[in-house]
Amino acid sequence: MKTIKKISAAVISLMISISMLSGCSSKDKESTSSLDTSSLTFSFSEESGQDETQQTVAEPKLVIDGKETDTEGLVMCTVDGKDIDFDTFRYYYYYTLSYLGSSYGITLDSLRDTEGGFDMLLENVITMIKQDYVFYRFCEDNSITLDDSDQKEMDDSYNSLLEQAGSEEEFDKMLASEYLTRDVYKKKLEIAAYCMKCEDELFTNGGPYATSEEDFKNIVTDTEKYACARSILIPYSSQAEITDETVKEAYDGYSLGEKYDAKQSAYSALDDEGKEAVKEKSKALAEEVAQKAADGEDFDKLISDYGWDPGMESSPEGYYVTPDTSFVQEYLDALFALGEGEVSTLVESDSYGWFIIKRMPIDMDYVEENITDMIMEYDLPSRQQIYSDTLADMQVTYSDTYNSLDIDSIT
Repeated sequence: MKTIKKISAAVISLMISISMLSGCSSKDKESTSSLDTSSLTFSFSEESGQDETQQTVAEPKLVIDGKETDTEGLVMCTVDGKDIDFDTFRYYYYYTLSYLGSSYGITLDSLRDTEGGFDMLLENVITMIKQDYVFYRFCEDNSITLDDSDQKEMDDSYNSLLEQAGSEEEFDKMLASEYLTRDVYKKKLEIAAYCMKCEDELFTNGGPYATSEEDFKNIVTDTEKYACARSILIPYSSQAEITDETVKEAYDGYSLGEKYDAKQSAYSALDDEGKEAVKEKSKALAEEVAQKAADGEDFDKLISDYGWDPGMESSPEGYYVTPDTSFVQEYLDALFALGEGEVSTLVESDSYGWFIIKRMPIDMDYVEENITDMIMEYDLPSRQQIYSDTLADMQVTYSDTYNSLDIDSIT
């Protein structure tokens, strides 16, 4: 039952994924093999050009009802009108297993003993395929095609990887280690190119699914739709004592993020009574800092002296957020209840600790400089909905071979 619940959670997480839509923009085109091919993480030795991370995998084989089946030209299923051959299906099958293993600890062995587990694995595989093939749908629906420059980039990426491999034989071995064939790898490059086209022509730069710059400038000044915040985070772990001698010696040289992690580790190692004692000390400090802020002390100095959020270092202008931004809800609720220039009382989040939040004015110069990225972030919830709705609309038909699969069929 536990495994079934894990897979169910995985299905849901896959269905709402927006990772490719938000991560394949044209700004990434500068790197040669940067066309997003999901699981391809090849690493080569500079001396031999040979992949150092290749895993040994079995020869591709399909067994149905105890008999090995010829896979040449075999269509396993059709997704949104596009045939998925065995080699392509096998790639997604093992990629899905890798995802489930790394994210949920699910393996074929654990599925073997779980009623309905294999069927839910196959559901995940189909979802993975749909998540890639949705870009064909977007481009077809909007008359977007690949041009000669796109083809050249795909060819350059392919040839660059071939050159890195050092030989045709090593190239094939390297692809096989990722459950790929040359044709499947080329297909992944093509999908990534279509993804970039979607990003450039549909979801940014005034595309049909993007908020226009003019509209966004009106939105960002609407106090109910947008806010800028600077905040002081006092985590539960802030007063934990570090006992590891090596960490203690290095602590002063740590970045704020590293100090935070060290405190978290020390806090996590405590028993319940110890955690509660540390938490009380941290709360007392948070109340003291909140009082300083209420008394009008310089808020930026309080952040510098007491704050634990590295984001306040990397984003000194503050966080620009909407009520739908992926922040803890307590933070957003408190922020949007404030007027410009106002400071909150203590805001507790079970995930982090205590926040003291100041609502800042919207800096239109900053907005002008960062408007493309800000629009992309603002549009993310609507893009997720478009993506999810399109995935749900994609029809899948299954071959007799697919319907005969069992947990020992594919190697």
